[in-house]
Amino acid sequence: MIIGYLREHPDSLRAEITAALDIPKATTAKALATLVEYGLVVPDPPRETATRGQWVRYRVDATSVSELYLQLGQVLGEV
Repeated sequence: MIIGYLREHPDSLRAEITAALDIPKATTAKALATLVEYGLVVPDPPRETATRGQWVRYRVDATSVSELYLQLGQVLGEV
């Protein structure tokens, strides 16, 4: 759901994602943290340089998502 939204709306803020998908703020924050951890979503600025209260924009790492999609297809025997 979040990846799909970010593919259509790159460089979105967490609040924009939360509002557009009508999901709780905590759910959005946790999901984004997980997606960033696995390299599927990229924050700007990166976590290492972001300061508390700074607006962070998110976008999909298309290469990582495509690779995961192909791997999943292979596991399921669809690719």
